[in-house]
Amino acid sequence: MPNRTQPEQTDLRDDASALQVWGFPVIFAQRLRLRFTDPANPHAQRPPASAGAPLNTLGHQRELSNPALTAGVAPNVDTLYSLAFVDLDSGTFELRLPDFADRYYSVQIGEADSSTNTVIGRRTHGSRIPPVTLYRQASKPANTENADGWIACRSRFVMIAIRILVDPSRPGDVLAVNGLQQHIVLTGPPAPPTAHAELALCTVERSDELQRPREFLGALDHAIGSLGDSDVPRWVGQTHRRLLDALDAAADRDAAEREIADGLRSGSEDIAAQVKSMGRSVNGWAINDAGADFGANHLLRAAVAYSQIYINPAAEASYPVCEQDEEGRPLDGANDYAFTFRAGKFPPAEFFWSMTVYHARGLLYANELDRYAITDRTPNLHYDADGSLTVRVQNSCPTNGNTANWLPCPPGAFRLMLRLYGPKPDSRWSPPPVVRQQ
Repeated sequence: MPNRTQPEQTDLRDDASALQVWGFPVIFAQRLRLRFTDPANPHAQRPPASAGAPLNTLGHQRELSNPALTAGVAPNVDTLYSLAFVDLDSGTFELRLPDFADRYYSVQIGEADSSTNTVIGRRTHGSRIPPVTLYRQASKPANTENADGWIACRSRFVMIAIRILVDPSRPGDVLAVNGLQQHIVLTGPPAPPTAHAELALCTVERSDELQRPREFLGALDHAIGSLGDSDVPRWVGQTHRRLLDALDAAADRDAAEREIADGLRSGSEDIAAQVKSMGRSVNGWAINDAGADFGANHLLRAAVAYSQIYINPAAEASYPVCEQDEEGRPLDGANDYAFTFRAGKFPPAEFFWSMTVYHARGLLYANELDRYAITDRTPNLHYDADGSLTVRVQNSCPTNGNTANWLPCPPGAFRLMLRLYGPKPDSRWSPPPVVRQQ
């Protein structure tokens, strides 16, 4: 499949398809910000598993992610999030964190195009990072010259995502992390008045801004306004204008809308297909070794946003994704599966690893065990005599009633995601194949 960095032809269908590939992560990042900040009702009470908060305010997740969390895609169930979306056009923001001792934590700064600007934390600073200040590059404060702790951001709206590891084998560990969250301090200016366009976007269905031409072009136009100039190729603006002009033309307006909608659908299909082949393919797993370093590969950026938006750089974490069994057949909960980590062949991660199951659309699956992942911290797992670990992935309870190693999956299409935080370079290791059981 070609890596389209610009449209190769000028017909409406091809233009719309290329613009979908480029614009999907930008629109999704905007949607994520609106879902978590809720500009129509910013001070509404959030459920404990949500870290949502008003713009320019830090919110805290008080419980690990569960199926009720639907604002993003592929949430982890390993860490508690503290989250803020800030408007850097309103001023600078300073972040201060406590000492985390031997616990894993990280601070991710995400740009409005879904790329990652910076990740700092245990990997870079040990148990505690010094205070950091965020500012927008286009309006650089005078006192940033030769100053440590200043982070320049390209976008107007920036995500601050703090992850703190929870160990479910330790009683009360969630409460211990809640206590650490109380000592995280974000200071900065208040949020500006909400623009009418932001409120209008909140009323648009997610599916409409991906599939309906006017809704797509409107959402993209607003999202582009929050990006740095260098983040928007010239062809994007030209293509956007060409499609909008076609919709506004008096002649063949309906035909233009159908052709653009067909192109948007084609672009979406290309993105979904790319998820299965991100980076290299090993044992049915798609492994993106580039992490969040997309460069000019807009299709990779879109596929990552589709399956796991705002991933960390490869040095911080690796995220192999599996949507097929060892014979290349799509994973489906109508079948039973198993995979085995052989003794001495567990995921090579310095900080932690986990294997999470999701619906095909990237949401957690509600099940009778309230179990969404198997991890290096999961209590009471059964290991074979040689130290191997076999995990059963199936919709129904194992016939022998042994649920220790059961990872429940949804009845239909699903995907698995393996997380390795602090991945260790090991050319001999690969994720194990997912084997359909007879």
